[in-house]
Amino acid sequence: MKKLVAVVFVAALPGCMFFTTKSEGKALRKDVQALDARVATKEDDLTGKVDELKRVLDEATKILKRNSADIGADVEGLRNDIKVSAGLVSAAKNMLDELKGELDKYKAQNDERLTALEARLSAVEAGRLGLGGGTTAPAGNPDELWTQATAAFGAKRWNDAREAFKKLSIGFPTHDRADDAQYFRGETYFQESAWDPAIGEYQKVWEKFPDSALADDALFRAAEAAKSLKNCTEARAYLTALKQKFPKSTLLKKAATMDKDLKAAAKNKSKCTS
Repeated sequence: MKKLVAVVFVAALPGCMFFTTKSEGKALRKDVQALDARVATKEDDLTGKVDELKRVLDEATKILKRNSADIGADVEGLRNDIKVSAGLVSAAKNMLDELKGELDKYKAQNDERLTALEARLSAVEAGRLGLGGGTTAPAGNPDELWTQATAAFGAKRWNDAREAFKKLSIGFPTHDRADDAQYFRGETYFQESAWDPAIGEYQKVWEKFPDSALADDALFRAAEAAKSLKNCTEARAYLTALKQKFPKSTLLKKAATMDKDLKAAAKNKSKCTS
């Protein structure tokens, strides 16, 4: 009777109230405990991952700093190397300029000696020429030397022609035919495919007779001889000199064509060795 009154009394209280049994309370506490355990596990897991991430970030920062330092050291080292290299290049250039000056001086001295020797030889042999048929040119007569030399050249007696041209160009350097004789002396070698001596004789034309009407021809012939030797760089140098020294030469068109061909063949070892 008392239990019934209690139930009726509770039911009569205003508002809504929720009652659980003892067993339901235990079950609820277990669920709460289980949820707490799961939350704690997740927190530990997240804490571990955060710690790992911090460790990775710290390591990455250290590596980045170390690499930056290494790069800085490398750049500084490279700068030093460049400075050293620049110094070496400058020293080498100065040495090269000095050597070039000495070489030019030596060459000039040798050219003077060679000219003197050739003059002496010409003087010694001035009285005798001996060109094939036994005809002897009168001593000291440049016109006769020219006649004999051109006759030998026409007959392809290259040695005889070469000697006669030599005597005229060296023995009578102010004669009207002296520059022509020097040029055709180069031609005697060219006709024999003796390219190196031909170039040497052609070079004397524009060195000794820069105002000669054949000076541009001599440069062009020197380029042809150098091309035959596969010295393409040298040949192009002669063609460039021809263009610069003789801007009105009738050979400029042929020179431009040859220069274009030489430039195109520069890497072809069968045509150009230098």
